[in-house]
Amino acid sequence: MMLKDLYEGAHLFVAGIRIHEHLHGRPPALGDLARILKVSEEELSLMARKLCDEKIVTAVISGAECRYGLGDHTRIEALPRHEQTPQMAEEITRFQNSRDSRLREIEQSLGESRDRKRVFSDLEKALKDPSSQQKKKNPLD
Repeated sequence: MMLKDLYEGAHLFVAGIRIHEHLHGRPPALGDLARILKVSEEELSLMARKLCDEKIVTAVISGAECRYGLGDHTRIEALPRHEQTPQMAEEITRFQNSRDSRLREIEQSLGESRDRKRVFSDLEKALKDPSSQQKKKNPLD
């Protein structure tokens, strides 16, 4: 199960802590919460770090074990309800635009068309067969 956003995840995380403390009488570790909430430990670890930064939960570290307790759970209401994450298509178009602008800059710096054709043909040859490129001599040889 994937957590939808920070707000819902925080409510589930705090509820998991309360349930585990009620059933077992001690604060839960990430593995305990993962079993209760049916969420991966990696996702819960990320959520736990965010909630600890916001002081919603507290991390109790003893030895190699980390358990989580409640902090100021009323701070959950200050969290954003829906995170604004960039969509994959927007990221791709931003990347393509930056790549295209970089290619235009390179083409402008090349100048004349014959220089451009020569450079692009050299690049094409290098991409097809990288072993054909001359390697620089090692000055230590």
